[in-house]
Amino acid sequence: MMHQVVVKNVAKSEFVLGLAARIAEASDAMPLQHIRERIAEMITTTETMKACLRAAEADASADKWGSFAPSRPPLDTARNLFPRLYPRMVEIIQLNSSSSLMATPSESDFANPAELPDIERYFAGADVAARERVALYRLAWEVACSAFGGRQVLYERFFFGDPVRMASALVDNTDLKPLVERVKAFLKRTD
Repeated sequence: MMHQVVVKNVAKSEFVLGLAARIAEASDAMPLQHIRERIAEMITTTETMKACLRAAEADASADKWGSFAPSRPPLDTARNLFPRLYPRMVEIIQLNSSSSLMATPSESDFANPAELPDIERYFAGADVAARERVALYRLAWEVACSAFGGRQVLYERFFFGDPVRMASALVDNTDLKPLVERVKAFLKRTD
């Protein structure tokens, strides 16, 4: 099950990163350093999830029943990280979209001939017509501001349960003894 969840994390990260990149392009904000820094943070999240998935698959081995199974530690790592990283990705969508999330025309506004010239003038983006830009920000609204988007953030925060208990389980399931022994051996050499 953890493997499937990390696959979901990869897909969700890639989608939200793509959305953020398209928002930056449509608003001609990609050259801005603060936008690039936030998108780089989203790239890091996406690549971390992909790396955990690849590591789990590359280090797969037969379990006690003889079934080939992904390695657990990278999956445990991903399931402990994503509940903290996904809400930040959603926050970046909010920050990078700014006021465009609050003032978007409706479909009926586009159908009103009196309003259409103003909408097309004021809602067009750098490389996008008004209708497409409005659709883009409506999608961003659904991901970052709607009741659905809020439920998705809560879902990711608590999918596996209490994050503190998950962290505790990670410590319990990680063999720290070899690392501690390495530190002890190093300290003995420096005496």
